[in-house]
Amino acid sequence: MNAADFITSWLEDLPDLVNHPCKGSHKRKLAAATNESEQLTSPPASNQTDINNNREMASTPNKRRRHEYDGSGAALDADATPRPGARTAPSSSASLSQSLSASSSVASGASSPKKQMMRLQLSESGVEFKALSVDSCPELARHLISSMDDIGRGHDILEDSEKSHIMHELEARHLNLSRWRYSFQPAGQVDALPGRTPTFREVERIWNKAKECQEYSHEETSWNSQVQLRLLESIFENDVGERCDLFGAMSCTTARPHRQFKLSSSPIKMVDICVYASLDKDDAISTAIAEFSRTTPTETVNHTDFMPISARPLVLSIETKKPGVHWDTAQLQVGVWHASQWGFLQWAVGQKLQRAQGVPEEDGRVEFEAKRRAILSSLGFIPGVIVQGHEWNLVLSTYENGKTKLWTKCQFGTTKDYLDIYAAATGMRQLAAWARDVYLPWFKVNVLDL
Repeated sequence: MNAADFITSWLEDLPDLVNHPCKGSHKRKLAAATNESEQLTSPPASNQTDINNNREMASTPNKRRRHEYDGSGAALDADATPRPGARTAPSSSASLSQSLSASSSVASGASSPKKQMMRLQLSESGVEFKALSVDSCPELARHLISSMDDIGRGHDILEDSEKSHIMHELEARHLNLSRWRYSFQPAGQVDALPGRTPTFREVERIWNKAKECQEYSHEETSWNSQVQLRLLESIFENDVGERCDLFGAMSCTTARPHRQFKLSSSPIKMVDICVYASLDKDDAISTAIAEFSRTTPTETVNHTDFMPISARPLVLSIETKKPGVHWDTAQLQVGVWHASQWGFLQWAVGQKLQRAQGVPEEDGRVEFEAKRRAILSSLGFIPGVIVQGHEWNLVLSTYENGKTKLWTKCQFGTTKDYLDIYAAATGMRQLAAWARDVYLPWFKVNVLDL
């Protein structure tokens, strides 16, 4: 139930207010006059200053608060909602109107992704939202963005050894072959990306499922199970469901960032799918992960206590939406989620530095923070993916002076046709290669202290 429905239901349960024709006793009138003299006159309900005052009163730290969340993830203050059985002073009608107006205004603002994004951009420790392109991206991400852009165009995404089989299948379906003329790599080039290329039959099945989801207006959960996860499984698993190498993907819709690492200026945000690295075959790394996890607030190796990846580093987060809707919401979710991940990494790097050189004294604090910032800067960025129906989009975040920047977007594939499905699969494999070659080595040295 959203805030407006809750307030409407509450109003309908209130008893009717009727002016009684009988005059009260002198004692009652005296008491009422005394009560009124002790209260300030209530201004009109539409007074914006009073709404702001109500917001400030709601944030008093002397009272423990209980929050619930509506479907958008926005925080609703249950304690601030008037209760039908509460006694009110003679000026209760005006006060009630003001409370309802303020509650409605706060709930409406909190549930609007645009307004949440504006507040986050104003916060010193919030999230900024930036445009991403080949010509406008962080310097350390330039090579990856260029590679993903080429993949999105279908260039060199398939091994030459697959050419004969794929072209035969395309001819049998009377499909246009000219789009594929730049899609095959030169003969002899070795495919060094993690995972595998889906078979033509797997690609065709994904295409049919995506067409079904679009034509019959499937919900987001159906897109996830029928299309997005199916594509990821065809990349990271073999035909019997075993991982091809280090990486795997799974639904993580219940994974929540730990409260220590969430932004104070935003409600908790979650994502739909995660790609993780399974490092359990290396005894030294497994031991280091276990020792590190015993020290973290989550008691895991990540910024979330999501059990299935508790001992497996999260390397890539994916947010999904239905076609053509909720792009701002998706940006907001990934931005806040990445901010929590950066907060966790900042904490972890600080713990490693303290183990090496002890807790810094006051005069050494500046040098300590400079070292921590330098280590985080050496990672450069964290990629993410937003899937909107058919479209697979690369986003990435950077972290500077306590603030996260989310850069969007670079489309690298779709599930609208065979070639674009191959491109989406190759793009995900390219991101897994970044995790293998950049993120995991950095994580082992600067977090696990290996």
